[in-house]
Amino acid sequence: MKAIERGIAAPCLLDRRTVLAGMAAIASVSPAAAEGDSPVAHGVLAQNPLALAFESAPPDLPYVTLVGPNGEHDLADLLNGRTVLMPLWAEWCAPCLSEIPDFARLQTKYGNSKFAVIPILTGTQKQMTPQVIGELFTFLHAGIFEPLIEKHLGGKLMQTMARRGREMYIPCNLLIGPDGRVVGREIGAQRDDQQNQMLAADPKQIRGENPQIARAEAGDVLSLWGKAPGEEFAAAMADGFLAQS
Repeated sequence: MKAIERGIAAPCLLDRRTVLAGMAAIASVSPAAAEGDSPVAHGVLAQNPLALAFESAPPDLPYVTLVGPNGEHDLADLLNGRTVLMPLWAEWCAPCLSEIPDFARLQTKYGNSKFAVIPILTGTQKQMTPQVIGELFTFLHAGIFEPLIEKHLGGKLMQTMARRGREMYIPCNLLIGPDGRVVGREIGAQRDDQQNQMLAADPKQIRGENPQIARAEAGDVLSLWGKAPGEEFAAAMADGFLAQS
């Protein structure tokens, strides 16, 4: 989803069905195709569609301070010599929300001393707090994640790591090696600008009853990350794929 310029809104009070309706609007979509050769699709992941969707990215993460329930963290301190899959997301990005439950399942099953999934909220358009993010993660069956947001509602991660030319796109899922360098990024499912503007301006417009909402509340799979390719990708990373490359 392309980033949309808006003013900061009032403090965010998230409605469960509003959130899940936004997810339902884009459920079960596949990630965008990569531009050029993937830096990840080799070895056991040579034919993995998610690995094939990864593209080159700036190798160095920007210096960013994150805020969580227990205070501030330096971004680099969260890596701890592991391979990290870092979804960059925002509360106004419906495709981002659709992926978070599936990432939570991967973290639960495959997170270990070699691999972790760490989502970061960046480019927020509301007065989000770790408490509100934690509530959102609870809705999304993703309570395993620590709710982390850029300090001062910043967007440096999105501006630096999710840029293609003059535009920025999220979901942007970064793959970071044990050495702390960014191996590549996967730009997730996209929507057209008209749909983006509708969701951003008033999520209640797409609230309505929808069978997908029940699926989301039941914890069903909503993205390719929750299917066999995501399992294969996470299992390889947990087994030290990048350290072996």
